[in-house]
Amino acid sequence: MTHNPAQYARVAADSLDRLVADVRAGRAEWGHPHAVRQAAEDLLRLSDAMATSLQQMAAALDPRDPSTPRSAAALHLAGQAAATAAAILRNARRSLH
Repeated sequence: MTHNPAQYARVAADSLDRLVADVRAGRAEWGHPHAVRQAAEDLLRLSDAMATSLQQMAAALDPRDPSTPRSAAALHLAGQAAATAAAILRNARRSLH
């Protein structure tokens, strides 16, 4: 039995929404440099996974659908942006240690 990978994306998105809301509301804070370093590491993992997932999504599109080239191109660009974010986070992580 296969699983719908969109469920995993929803969980990740919900978690990030909670993170942002809690920081904005003052229920959470970046109070220690270690927390910033750990979050940078975790967001790097997320960015790497997002880049890979977007490429997988583009590959899964139906080639017979006339909107596929446009959709695949947009997903590819989003994947490149996620890969760029991951590279920038790698640099940030190195400077935080």
